[in-house]
Amino acid sequence: MPMTYASAADLISLDGQSLTMESLSIAKKKGTKVSLTKSAQKRIDDSFKLLIDAAQQGTAVYGLTVGVGKNKDTPVFDKAGTITPEARKGSEEFNRDMLYTHSAASGDPIDPEIVKMAMVIRLNQIANGHVGVQPAVAKVYEEFINHDIIPVVPEDGSVGLSDILLASHIGSAMMGDWDVFYKGQRVSASKAMKAEGIKPLVPFGKDSLSILSNNALATAQIIVGVNKAKQLIDFSPKLIAFGLEAINGNISPILPHTVGARPMPHVQDVASDILTNLEGGYLFERDEDRPLQDSLSYRGSHWPIAHARYQYEQIQTLIDIQVNSSDDNPTVYIDAAPSKYNKYPQVSQYFTSGTVSGAINSSANFDTIQLASQAEGFINAMGQLAKYSSNRQIRLINPYFTGLPRALVDPDDANGQAFYTLQNGFTALYAEIAHAANPISFYGITNQGGIEDNFSNLFQVGKNLNTVVNKLATIYGFELMQDAQALGMRKKIQHRTLSKNNQKMLTSLRNVLPYYGKDRIFTPDIEKTTNFLINYK
Repeated sequence: MPMTYASAADLISLDGQSLTMESLSIAKKKGTKVSLTKSAQKRIDDSFKLLIDAAQQGTAVYGLTVGVGKNKDTPVFDKAGTITPEARKGSEEFNRDMLYTHSAASGDPIDPEIVKMAMVIRLNQIANGHVGVQPAVAKVYEEFINHDIIPVVPEDGSVGLSDILLASHIGSAMMGDWDVFYKGQRVSASKAMKAEGIKPLVPFGKDSLSILSNNALATAQIIVGVNKAKQLIDFSPKLIAFGLEAINGNISPILPHTVGARPMPHVQDVASDILTNLEGGYLFERDEDRPLQDSLSYRGSHWPIAHARYQYEQIQTLIDIQVNSSDDNPTVYIDAAPSKYNKYPQVSQYFTSGTVSGAINSSANFDTIQLASQAEGFINAMGQLAKYSSNRQIRLINPYFTGLPRALVDPDDANGQAFYTLQNGFTALYAEIAHAANPISFYGITNQGGIEDNFSNLFQVGKNLNTVVNKLATIYGFELMQDAQALGMRKKIQHRTLSKNNQKMLTSLRNVLPYYGKDRIFTPDIEKTTNFLINYK
């Protein structure tokens, strides 16, 4: 997918504490730049000083004085933590080889916009002071982002508790030893860095562990899906209002006193949005032929939208926490406040005083099960929208439900077929959505010598989310196409007066989608209606 261009004025300030999904939607674009605040730069400096002080005082630090995973008991520095020239060289070689051996993913490259967003997330996490990398690491992240040097990252290989095999390619590129996308081409990182005057990174300490052991790529992918989903959620009340006039639906289920009897989250504001889009239209006129009750996909259409809004709020809360906090192991904590447990030697050993005081602790902060489970709940909510839409469309070509000609064939087209077989298209999409909505966060195989024995598969969850959202958009495109035909027939045959908002949307849609007076190829129209609703305000 090609990157889009942003204004040169797009500059995002990172302080490690206030990055938002809205900012990230801008940050992924080509031309957008970032800068670190002074307070963020100080926290980066201090967290690295704390890490080195701890090592020099003899504190065992995972990924710094000892190895990682199965090699967690293998020393990297000498036991006293003295950073001699030999110790530094050993650490640099250890860091280099860690990035080499962990760069072991497969599959197609991840969308460069997602990788750029992930680098912004990671730089912001580094800025909160709980990571402990050299300031040079933050500098290279910033330079890569600002010069749109985007590492080539294969998409397959993450189990979701850190994108280890994926994110390592970012570190390998920073050393100049891998490929990047630069000025529209895939080139060696060293070539791109030389062109922009960027010095290759020489990782040291726990730099490589911090570069590879995080969930920024998976989080970025989740955010892309959530943002696209939000557009569809916002459009949904308009689509329901469109559909209710298309089928001559009963507005009784969405009246204020009706939904007020069971005030679940967001159901009242969704019902209000639908009614607002219907005001002034013929559904408020009494009609003895109007059904007392519609099928549930219409009668209860407000419920899945309300649920999707609620799920959106929940996942937005977790994303805001994720992008503004550390998921590192070990966790570096500047000025960590002692607790009542510091009286015990096992706890006090984690605290250190020196140039900078604080604590360094082994952790499992990279565990993303909360975010993965919530994202799967959000996927389910979006899948429900697809189910309801598909069921509505099945009803929409049936004269029993509409009172219109079968398959919405124009009455002047005696041999027309119109929407007879269109149902196969959205039914196939719904089957793919149902498959992608199956939870994947339960699966995994214990590895790393038994150390890595839990998984969330967050990256795959993000893939599933984007699959569901993209196919839901197309299913909505199918529905919008048929609703527009039914509304055209309501006006032509029954001389109905549509609501102001529905008439406005129908008029706008007709600029790209003519009325089906005669049969024609549907495929281009499906794409047109899908693009229309994604961008309709």
